[in-house]
Amino acid sequence: MATNQSRDARRALYAVAGLADLATSTLRHLPDEAQKLRSRLPDDAVRAYGNLVERGESLVSSIRGSRATQQARRATRVATSTTRAARTRTRSNARSTRSAAKGATTTVRRAAEADAKAAKDAVDKVGHDE
Repeated sequence: MATNQSRDARRALYAVAGLADLATSTLRHLPDEAQKLRSRLPDDAVRAYGNLVERGESLVSSIRGSRATQQARRATRVATSTTRAARTRTRSNARSTRSAAKGATTTVRRAAEADAKAAKDAVDKVGHDE
């Protein structure tokens, strides 16, 4: 059963996701709205558009330079490297296992052939002694 705290945390996460969706939706329509403004009020629209460009550049720059973004970038690099190393180890282990299984199969086959030959020789010997 969900506690109030986990329910509140989930609702907060949903609120952030909803806000991100609203912002994304607004940003998608921004070029169209800017074009409408430019055609209706050329000077004001150009100025407003320029202000929005500066504001957007500033925001993106601050996000790129933020400590959280840098930490996320480093964590992503470490995770990628760890995943690659694990993949390499897994492939190597699979090759070793395949090679060992092949060798064991060959050993068992040879031992079975030797046993069969020894049994045949024993039968032949017993058959000749009579």
